Amino acid sequence: MPGFIKRIKSSVFIVVAVCSIILPTLQVFAFVPEDLDRLKATKKCPGCDLRGADLRGVHLEQAEMEGANLMGANLEGVNLLDAVLDDASFENANLKKAFLHGASLDHATIDGADLNGANLEDVTWLDGKVCKKGSIGVCK
Repeated sequence: MPGFIKRIKSSVFIVVAVCSIILPTLQVFAFVPEDLDRLKATKKCPGCDLRGADLRGVHLEQAEMEGANLMGANLEGVNLLDAVLDDASFENANLKKAFLHGASLDHATIDGADLNGANLEDVTWLDGKVCKKGSIGVCK
């Protein structure tokens, strides 16, 4: 019996060790529904939690979303004309073909974001510079 208990303890230790390594690396995307409702109704949602939200088709021209968490959000084709997105988090977000003309992304984070085909003309970029005409997918 003592050997059996020892093997169970050893197995439990291994499972706990593996979970402590794997779980922190998983990205859990769970936006706050009330934040999404507020954004849709007012276009003002500073600091909102919109992780993993599907925002395709939402009209966000001139939206105010400073410091919003948009990690993993789907913003494909979304119109963000002149939106204020300073300090927002866009890690692993889908911004394909998004229209960001004139938006402000000062100090935003975009690691892993997909900007293919995104219009970045006149965008205030991460470092405060303004993207030039012809900035599609990359800030020139």
